[in-house]
Amino acid sequence: MKSRGLRQRIIWATSLQLLLVSGAVGGLAYFSGQRSGLSHAEAYRQQDAITDLSDQLSSRLMAPRLINNLNVLAIEQGQLSLRDFDAMGQRFWSQMQQFPVGYINWGNPRGEFLGVERLDSGAFVLNEDALTSPLGKGTLGIYALGPKGARGRLLEQVSGMTATHEEPWYVETVKAGKATWSSIYQWEDKPEVLAISYNQPIYDSRRQLLGVIGVDFVLSQLNTWLAEVWQDQKGFALIVERDGMVVASSRPGFTSSGQGATTKRVRLDQLPDPLLQATSRRFFVKTPTGSLQPQATALPGPNRQGAQPVLHLKGTTYLVDLHPWGQAEGLNWLLITAIRSDQIVQASQRHALIALLLSLAAVAAAVVVTIRVGDWLLAPLELLRRRCQSATAQVGQRDAALSFEAQLPEGTATEIEAVSQAFAALVERLIQARRQLAEAIERERLKDAQTVLVLEDKLKSSLQAAAIAHEINLPLSTLLLNSKLLLDQSDVPLPPALGSYLRSIADNADAVVTTIEKMRTLLRNVQTHHQRLNLANVARSALLYVAPSLKAAGITVRREGLEASHPVMGDAAQIQIALVNLLRNALEALEEAPIDRADLGAGPPTIAVSLQDDGDTVVLTVADNGPGFQAPEAALEPLETSKPLGSGLGLFVVRTTMDNHRGTLDISPSDLGGAQVRLLFPKAPPQPT
Repeated sequence: MKSRGLRQRIIWATSLQLLLVSGAVGGLAYFSGQRSGLSHAEAYRQQDAITDLSDQLSSRLMAPRLINNLNVLAIEQGQLSLRDFDAMGQRFWSQMQQFPVGYINWGNPRGEFLGVERLDSGAFVLNEDALTSPLGKGTLGIYALGPKGARGRLLEQVSGMTATHEEPWYVETVKAGKATWSSIYQWEDKPEVLAISYNQPIYDSRRQLLGVIGVDFVLSQLNTWLAEVWQDQKGFALIVERDGMVVASSRPGFTSSGQGATTKRVRLDQLPDPLLQATSRRFFVKTPTGSLQPQATALPGPNRQGAQPVLHLKGTTYLVDLHPWGQAEGLNWLLITAIRSDQIVQASQRHALIALLLSLAAVAAAVVVTIRVGDWLLAPLELLRRRCQSATAQVGQRDAALSFEAQLPEGTATEIEAVSQAFAALVERLIQARRQLAEAIERERLKDAQTVLVLEDKLKSSLQAAAIAHEINLPLSTLLLNSKLLLDQSDVPLPPALGSYLRSIADNADAVVTTIEKMRTLLRNVQTHHQRLNLANVARSALLYVAPSLKAAGITVRREGLEASHPVMGDAAQIQIALVNLLRNALEALEEAPIDRADLGAGPPTIAVSLQDDGDTVVLTVADNGPGFQAPEAALEPLETSKPLGSGLGLFVVRTTMDNHRGTLDISPSDLGGAQVRLLFPKAPPQPT
């Protein structure tokens, strides 16, 4: 394969895939547009489904009327005592075995309340708030019910109930003075439950109100029933009020929003489904006040125009319809249905099949191209990774000879080849530096301290940081720029797999840039410009630099002695870089190796920075309550690290800085329970007066 630039190869592959897929989709759309339309049989099928649904819903909503009539008759004939809550609860329980309702309840003017509830699990519970209740008035007791409706153990109690019933089922019925449907409302003890109830007031012979008896339909249970009835249809069935507020849906998630006390009903035009949005625009218009109302042409009657409405959405045809429903039951609802039309002429089926096969072939070709491009990108990257991993393992072995093979397979992208060459140059320079370091260590054993300082200066000056950074950064910047340009471009979307490969390239390139910057920091210590400075000012500047990262990680910072004056002779930039490295190490330790602070009593993640004078020495301490050093003896060695993505240069930079300032670096466990690093600087001599 001829070697090409990474950007050119990716653009070529992506364009070919888009051309294949878009051509297939365009052909599919063209042939699908040849469909001749819908037949009368589809309309009849929809009408049968709507009629069946309407009949079943009417039958279901007749149950509350029948239950209330039976209970009122029992009260009038003396068969049901309004004071015997146990007998009343058993009667309600037995009625719920026969009728598909969610709740049967009773309330009186004294604020007493009794209800039997059907849970979503199918179990039944008794809810009671009565003067004679062991819990007292104002506390709702929730009891389990036995197999025969007998009151069982107390499951829960809800305090703070209102003195009198203020829910719509009671208030609206008392106001109407006759049997009526309530508006849809939220339960007082369970605001997440939306319900509608059919209620009837009970009066004595003097027309004094004894209470209200009623039956609830829980909308979530009505949704479940509607979904079961409509499950064989391809579309939806909705019950809405005249203002477009949803009552029930064959898609239960489209009835309300929020949870608990924040539960709110939704309006038809607020639903996120595109088909429901199109249906709302077809049948409703917005009023000047922002609410909805049905279009006159949508309702059955002389104003209704044309045949049954048809909606085309994403290549699918739906027959939609709107019918008033519930007038006979005392409700003023609208029943909206949408059924997908499946009848297509035979020729259109053949065309659609041909287009589908072409589309699948195009997608298969696009997948093959993606795999080839992925292999072309990842194979040399994987080879480069293994070689780098092998070189890293050799670095960890003091006596192992370093080696790195820069040659990659033919056809590798030029950018990746350039990165491999740069790594080879870096390894070569590292071999030279390692050899020089070994020679310096050997000479250090034989010569006095002055000779050691001279050799150390020569060793540091031999590390050609500028050349290394230039050789690596030039191809690496090209690779990083091209990968990010491709990820950020929006006119030609990238396939997900290819986008993942590019993000991996960009992430690895960023990691190499970070390592280069740490090496630059290390080599900046070669030249040190000492002057008199206040170490407290340097410490405060370093804390200010890393403050955003510490705050984002939720880490508490303790300061001690940073307001006093602690004069030393040194290079402020080098000391600040060293202190920033210590703070970042503590931050990463607290983030990457969390401990169970609650069990160990360690408290929140904390970093403590302190300054104090100790004779002729100024001690700068950084401590944390993290996991501490796993191997303190090896922590100061260059390229040694216990972090998965660490470079091993952080503490080595700190040690080099302390050597340049004739100071001491000490590592130990901290009183906070984690790691502690102490930097001991010689105190600056007094200034002449």
